[in-house]
Amino acid sequence: MKFHHSLNTDAHIRSVPSNQPQGRSPLPRLSIILCTYNRRNLVLAALSSLHRQTLSPHLYEVIIVDNGSEDGTMEAIEQYIQSLHGEAILPEQIWQARCISEQQNGLAYARNTGIAHARGEIAVFLDDDCIADINLLESLLFAYDETNADAIGGRTEIRWEGDRPYWLSDNMRDVLGYFSPFGNDMRRLPMPLGLAFSNCCFSAKISVLRKIDLFSPYISKRLYSPTNLEIEELCQRLRREGYQLWYEPRALVFHRAPTARLKKPFFLGRAYWQGRAEILARYACQPRPDAPPPSTTHQILFTALREWIYLLYIACVQRPLVFLARKPTSEHMQAAMEQSRAAGRLRQLLQALYHSPAEISLPSVMFVCANEREHPPVIEHLRGEHVSMIVRKHAIPLSWLWRHRAYQQRAIGLIHIYQPGAFTLHLLARKRFLFTLWLARQLGIAIVSTDAGGWWHNFPGRRARKRLAFEYLVLSRSDAIQAFSRKPQDLYVEKELRQRTCGLPHPGYRGSDPPLILRNQARNHLNLAVADDDFLYLCHAYLHTETEILHLIQSFQEVQQDMALQDPPRALHLLLVGQPRGRKLSHKLREIASVDEHIHIYPKVRENDLPLYLGATDAVVFPHGACTIVGNIRAALHAASYDRLVIAPTLPRYHGLLPLHGGIYYQPESPSSIAEALDAATRRHYHPTTDELQALDASTSWRRYAHDLINLYKKLVFH
Repeated sequence: MKFHHSLNTDAHIRSVPSNQPQGRSPLPRLSIILCTYNRRNLVLAALSSLHRQTLSPHLYEVIIVDNGSEDGTMEAIEQYIQSLHGEAILPEQIWQARCISEQQNGLAYARNTGIAHARGEIAVFLDDDCIADINLLESLLFAYDETNADAIGGRTEIRWEGDRPYWLSDNMRDVLGYFSPFGNDMRRLPMPLGLAFSNCCFSAKISVLRKIDLFSPYISKRLYSPTNLEIEELCQRLRREGYQLWYEPRALVFHRAPTARLKKPFFLGRAYWQGRAEILARYACQPRPDAPPPSTTHQILFTALREWIYLLYIACVQRPLVFLARKPTSEHMQAAMEQSRAAGRLRQLLQALYHSPAEISLPSVMFVCANEREHPPVIEHLRGEHVSMIVRKHAIPLSWLWRHRAYQQRAIGLIHIYQPGAFTLHLLARKRFLFTLWLARQLGIAIVSTDAGGWWHNFPGRRARKRLAFEYLVLSRSDAIQAFSRKPQDLYVEKELRQRTCGLPHPGYRGSDPPLILRNQARNHLNLAVADDDFLYLCHAYLHTETEILHLIQSFQEVQQDMALQDPPRALHLLLVGQPRGRKLSHKLREIASVDEHIHIYPKVRENDLPLYLGATDAVVFPHGACTIVGNIRAALHAASYDRLVIAPTLPRYHGLLPLHGGIYYQPESPSSIAEALDAATRRHYHPTTDELQALDASTSWRRYAHDLINLYKKLVFH
């Protein structure tokens, strides 16, 4: 999933050099971002080490981000910066430093605020309890110039402020911030796969960070949640986008190891929160194939059971074996840390059963559609944008509603019902579904419905009326209605529905449909006695009523007679595919087809035969009545994606969604209008433009539709 980094636009710059030269100063190459919270003395020591850098001061700036300190940190930093300004003799010797306040607690929020105010090309991130080597910035800048890397991590050594415990082995130093993956090897090397930068010292180009959505506050260190996996997740995103990561051992910092941290409870606590962060990362990061995110209740229970068994194994088998084998004390400590890490994972899983994490910037989406296997292509694009999503057919689990209820008056769950009129539900199932929607509203879960039209809008009969009634009830219970129309305000009579309707263009299918069968081959396969220059219309009869089809046949025969009088005459043909839903082909239609050899009826239709029918035809016609809510834009866009002319009524579902040169409109209330449209189609030579091809491209248009849905989700949940 992606993250919404709500940078504090009110972040206040507390101090700026007062003796800046007049005019605009040149931009620095490096922006050092130093985030701090209630560590006045430590951050002053870090600033002092940055002031002693060998790199010229005009090549870098220092941005200190105070994350809500209450120990006078801001005032102390201001005094320190002002004291340095008086030492500068030349303008290029002025130390560029600013102090910014970010009140929203969290290391990721502080770093993102620092990036928002950075003027440099490269952001360098340091911990406030680090001491920078005198050549740190110069080494980093040389490394960027020589490697053209997108991100570079430095080396971190430990500065011991107390006696090193006897049980602290070398492979446990990384808990204290130690980072030297290649030991004493001082060569600059690309970062190996699976290895992340040290949180104490790393850097990246600011343009690259902005492209990958900056830092994730979801698994970042906060006041009451010291999770620390954001750098590992950041490196994963950088590698996934193809950026180059390097390691520069000469870029050195020293990380403090105070006496309070050289104790066993500190190491056990770090391991515990490491385990909790690993489970949280499954919600925040793109899941690995071997570790699916625990989204459903059954998945969470199964994962928690495995963690419980692993925890028992460590406590009852591994640790006793280490004791009986008289292993070194360091191995005892490592086993205890692994047990604490497993306990953290189990604790986070159990908490997920009670409530899903609420720090995410996108809501968890329950996508409900008529067919779970043949779901809309937008689902894959939403998952590609890292939206946490579960797809279900007809039903919404109550356990999902409970876990995704509003958290501290903030919605975190959303139900998206796609084309509710297509659901096949009996009476009890319909009542249960509507009750679930009522319960979701009570629990603070937003509801979105997609009205994509359907055959039931245009058919009389008991089955269609039931579907229409159910669809109306679902739409009336939705917080937002997403319709495929340029004129959504004309779809509904009810004012309440019109106010909640958002119109979006329907994506195209070009590139995703099976290849079109050539015209002559398709006509021969259908056994059509049609000449090469004959014009053939196609009508999806199963989408229309018998009255509409008879009206089309009448208009077709009128145009056919006019064409026969032309010089030279041109033959027209009408291909009717399918039959009105739930009804057998009427005797009247059979009689017409038997008399007129230019009308061809194929009662049985399959979805796989669509390229065959469209390959044989020149234009596709949709003979609708005057009802404003009817229309099947999906079938029309399938035809347009195959570069076929579309003859459609001037109804809201069609208006503006067809290609400009590929659509011919008629007035549904005018008896002669459809005949004029049929006649105009014979003179239209349709060749789609580049813009029309791009608008119908399946990959591009469905991705754009997914982005529009994400914006709608954010608007419902976060505003």
